[in-house]
Amino acid sequence: MRYSDTVMNHFMNPRNIGQLPDADGVGIIGSKECGDQIRVWIKVRHEKLEHVSHEVFGCPAAIAACSMMTELATELTLEKALALSDDDVAKALGGLPEAKYHCSNLAASALHKAVENYRTGKSKNANVVKITTLVNNTMPRPLRSEHGLAFWIEYAGRNILFDTGQTDALMYNADLLDIDLSKTDIIILSHGHYDHTGGFKAVLDAAPNAVVYLHPDAPKVRYSHPLGKPAKNVSMPSDACEKIAELVPKGNVFYTAKPTTISANLLVTGTIPRITEYEDTGGPFYLDKQRQQEDPLADDQALLLETAKGLVVILGCAHAGLINTLEYAGEITGKPIHAVIGGMHLRAASDKRMEKTIETLNKYNCEILAPCHCSGDLAVKLLQQKYPNRFLDIRNHLKITL
Repeated sequence: MRYSDTVMNHFMNPRNIGQLPDADGVGIIGSKECGDQIRVWIKVRHEKLEHVSHEVFGCPAAIAACSMMTELATELTLEKALALSDDDVAKALGGLPEAKYHCSNLAASALHKAVENYRTGKSKNANVVKITTLVNNTMPRPLRSEHGLAFWIEYAGRNILFDTGQTDALMYNADLLDIDLSKTDIIILSHGHYDHTGGFKAVLDAAPNAVVYLHPDAPKVRYSHPLGKPAKNVSMPSDACEKIAELVPKGNVFYTAKPTTISANLLVTGTIPRITEYEDTGGPFYLDKQRQQEDPLADDQALLLETAKGLVVILGCAHAGLINTLEYAGEITGKPIHAVIGGMHLRAASDKRMEKTIETLNKYNCEILAPCHCSGDLAVKLLQQKYPNRFLDIRNHLKITL
């Protein structure tokens, strides 16, 4: 198969590679026929494409087509970007073999999706967040309860699954709540503990093209080992690790050690700096059975969604500390915090920690506090007493619209 000199030049020296951390729009597309996977990020200024970047898992033609597309699209108005066609990309490359012509189609289509994503994010109701609790320690009957957490989040036209619980309770509850997990676009893992990753394989079996975001430390082997008691393996299940390994060659896994933009107004924090002196990981967590290597749980991360009312912070367990997490969320977004929802891991918190946590929470003036999962009954009651007008009992409000 012969390629033009221009194709080979863009293949060997692709332009505009890599994610834009502050992207205004993201387009993701794949081909079932050839397995190519393409992601495009755009930065918009005055309704023009100021920057266009991409990542490709695919053949030389796909790489060249995306590289050329970014050059053609940069500085175009949004309308002209949407009019950029497969023919335009192919012609600019000096032609493509007929068998590879679809690669230019993928490049143009990914760009169009990024523009559409940007426009969705700018539309009137785009930043409305709908959150359904699928797994929690306490669920109303006939739903199943278990020590675990999973949220179904509908935002800006995307279906996002945040954590996957511990067992098949996720699939069972989703069915009763009429949520079709095969329509999952994105899976975000807050950290690698079993009670947040146990349903991962089942979801990927149902939604094999879902894109996954997790910290690179999430698959580590780790233990909970209280003094005087046997060690308990609390790692991500092996079938989840295997499923992630299968997804990596498809380009459907993003590792999030640092703040990572998923789409406009939607990002994950990556590793959260530990700056408070009174917060810890919330338990006797180790990387070995002998209690020699403490587990810092650097993989603990939060999901941040921007709405018209402010930032919505979704927590898995907040092993990095609730206040550390909120401080970092404000630092990387510059936005006021409207709602905090999820596990706060305060069940073993000392009186000093609770006192300092509540004292610092006051400065955020967030309108909704919805602790669940590992937050601890005593801590939840105290938060409810201190913030009666802001407290939201997630056990009785499985569906939230913000």
